Amino acid sequence: MTPLWQQYQDLKAAADGPYFPREGAAALGVSEGELMAAAPDTVYLGRACGDIVQQLHTLGQVEAIVRNSVAVHERKGVYDNVRWSEQGGIALNIGGIDLRLFTRHWHHALAVTGQARGEVSRSIQFYDEYGTALQKVFLRDPAALPAWQALLDTFGQSGAPGFQAAPPPSVTIPPPLDDTQLAAFHQGWQALTDVHQFGGLLERFGIDRLTAYQQAPAGMARRLDNGVWERVLEQVRDCGMELMVFVGNRGLVQIQTGPVHKVVRARGYLNVLDGASTGFNLHLQDSTIAESWVVRRPVAGGFVTCIEGLDEHRRTVVQFFGRRKEGEPELAAWQAMTDALLNG
Repeated sequence: MTPLWQQYQDLKAAADGPYFPREGAAALGVSEGELMAAAPDTVYLGRACGDIVQQLHTLGQVEAIVRNSVAVHERKGVYDNVRWSEQGGIALNIGGIDLRLFTRHWHHALAVTGQARGEVSRSIQFYDEYGTALQKVFLRDPAALPAWQALLDTFGQSGAPGFQAAPPPSVTIPPPLDDTQLAAFHQGWQALTDVHQFGGLLERFGIDRLTAYQQAPAGMARRLDNGVWERVLEQVRDCGMELMVFVGNRGLVQIQTGPVHKVVRARGYLNVLDGASTGFNLHLQDSTIAESWVVRRPVAGGFVTCIEGLDEHRRTVVQFFGRRKEGEPELAAWQAMTDALLNG
């Protein structure tokens, strides 16, 4: 056992309750990728992340986990229908493992074997150049062990990943728009016909999402208290509508589409614990969200409205949408819910 891994085990043994590698790495002053690469049974799979991702369907039923500083998004399903390029990627599996991939940040892959609740745990883990975890994909089908071994035989290599030192976090706050810019920005917002045009609007005016929300046209955005997340989950559960839950980091966004059943608060987290019924769990540390907003944007034939949480670095960390198909209006229940938030 390496000294680094032994130090983590010592910290874990002394901890009160669960103690995850992310916490241990922070306490030891290393990246999570460096810590996991030091685990006794880890195999380095190299840098061909796209090739590996496109073979994950061979593992059958898996559990894909994405997290950031505020939220953990866990989804069971088959890692299928993947398109990958240097410009980006997608795994389109609505109601399953549904992903939007920012592929330039995927730099290293590890195959990690360990123990979890007295059983053997096997996962393929992807990291950026700084050793920050992007996604972890856990084997859930015992019949897929030959496919697991085939992945290790194909991609496994000696040595360890060479992670870079992460730069210190910094926040750049764009200056507010002047009156002329603001009028043009409002006009551009109202002229949107697709939510994907919003990024271009921000680039045109040199602002970020938070600045845009703070200067949005009347009735299009409103800051909320962080209690909104629990209230909305309970309302969605009670009315039976389908919710879209987006959680991401610099490497990808993972999306859940479906109903919400079990909403529980525990250990400082707001949780959706539907793993047994729908294959989805969410763990949201809503008290640490820096700002919560309800935001409405025009699209062809109506509007798209979301509830969005941002962290202290002005980055989006979680979004809720009512389920909506392209070209169709928002669900009436979701529109009524968000109307009340915008006008409250």
